[in-house]
Amino acid sequence: MVNNTEIGGKLLKIILGKKTLEYPKPVGLIKRAIQIASDADSIVLDSFSGSGTTAHAVLALNKADGGNRRFILVECEDYADKITAERVRRVIKGVPKAKLARRGGDENLKKGLGGTFSYFDLGEPIEMESILSGDNLPNYKDLARYVFYTATGEEFDENAVDEKRNFIGESREYLVYLFYKPDIDYLKATALTLDKAQALGPYKNKRRLVFAPTKYLDQDHLDSLRIDFAQLPFEIYKLVK
Repeated sequence: MVNNTEIGGKLLKIILGKKTLEYPKPVGLIKRAIQIASDADSIVLDSFSGSGTTAHAVLALNKADGGNRRFILVECEDYADKITAERVRRVIKGVPKAKLARRGGDENLKKGLGGTFSYFDLGEPIEMESILSGDNLPNYKDLARYVFYTATGEEFDENAVDEKRNFIGESREYLVYLFYKPDIDYLKATALTLDKAQALGPYKNKRRLVFAPTKYLDQDHLDSLRIDFAQLPFEIYKLVK
């Protein structure tokens, strides 16, 4: 008799090519739980995601019934990328040896379940109390990551950052810029001016989203330059008396 953990373990070994976690949950069990507790448009949260079975189950259900379920996985162990996220990557693209699985290996898994996901590695928190006192201001990339994701909802690529040009990344809609240094005096004295706006270069099919402490341009100038201005959170650059 084969128990559930053996089924989950064998399938995980086939997907990753080696034995990893001892007691992965079986996909069939999680699929059934999702079917009972949610609908085809639900967001499924797994706060202790382990081997990523929940994501696998969500993708398999979407493939089977055309649903639009989404998943959020949280994993604090050091295998989050190499096991949890890697499993999701492989089931999306396809697992050629899936047909060898005793249970759970099927033609859909072999060809790929489709879908997409973003992987995020949390950094140090930005402490507002420290910002208010002017101590421990976040470095450029940490704040860039924060404002980029907050504004666009898309994954931040730190390799795209060009601090000399104040460029922090490109989203589906915007080229995003950040005027910032972890220095109170700089923040108090810096504004988006006409010279700074023109130095961003000519408009190239995407509007520019510019973060800065303040601006010295009216809306007509911003519109003519295809710029949307976003003021940095006031707490980042104000001084507490």
